[in-house]
Amino acid sequence: MNYKKACKHLGIEETATLTKEILKKHYRMNALRYHPDKNNTPEACSKFQEIHASYDFLLKTIDGENIFNVNLENEFDEEDNNDSYAGILMSFIKNIMKNDGIQNSLYYIIIEKISNVCEKKALDMIEKVDKTVLIKIIEIIGKYREVLHFSNDFIEKIRMVLNKKIENDECIILNPSIDDLFENNLYKLVVNNTTYIVPLWHDELVYDNNGNDLYVKCFPILPENITIDNKNNIHVNITYDVKEILDKDIVIVGIGKKNCEINPKELLLMKNQTVVLKNEGISKINTVDIYDISKKSNIIVYITLE
Repeated sequence: MNYKKACKHLGIEETATLTKEILKKHYRMNALRYHPDKNNTPEACSKFQEIHASYDFLLKTIDGENIFNVNLENEFDEEDNNDSYAGILMSFIKNIMKNDGIQNSLYYIIIEKISNVCEKKALDMIEKVDKTVLIKIIEIIGKYREVLHFSNDFIEKIRMVLNKKIENDECIILNPSIDDLFENNLYKLVVNNTTYIVPLWHDELVYDNNGNDLYVKCFPILPENITIDNKNNIHVNITYDVKEILDKDIVIVGIGKKNCEINPKELLLMKNQTVVLKNEGISKINTVDIYDISKKSNIIVYITLE
């Protein structure tokens, strides 16, 4: 095993900056896709072992161990040391959703159950699921259909069940700016003579609207080099000239009105690197108190030097 081969096995760009978060994301998706418990193709077992070994190798690389010693004992992080399908699925769901542990467990239980019974029993189960939960379930299995081994036909049948549940509901889409998110701005929304105060740093909220559900979704308008992940961390891609960096006392990264400072002395003379500005991002989502702004997310800056 070598670095290039391990990256190829997990679908990771060899030249990209590799972090534990990126490695774990690729491992979980590939492990679920090729897990022998779900994938019946002849090569699934060997492919899964290959993915397992590649993850172990790259994890040791990140941890600074000897990347040339392929005989070192596997030492997975506690979160990903369970190679059972159920264990990987739980870890996968936990890391793609923002909700607390109880809600994540609910998504896991439903997805795990509908994947292990016949279609009729699965649809019967889906009929009994609350529509708010079902929306998230469809979001997960629709986005990760191949990874979770669900057919388009089955997902469409689930959508039909959901459509019956929400036929009288309403959905409002808001487009806040990045500055709205940093400033913790609220939006006054009036629907059917009822006023709702919407915290714009939440991606989705559900309100009662005269017995029906009112879904409010926030899709921020962002520059092309900025994205926001499912934990409200802000990811910024930026390119600098090496000479330009060396001449500066402080590197300023502009995100809307906010200026983030990076000390050039902390940068390495390498093409790609990542700087994490902890607790300098937008407010984290609190599903219990939606107006809570006490905890901040991170800003993750991906720097390319030319």
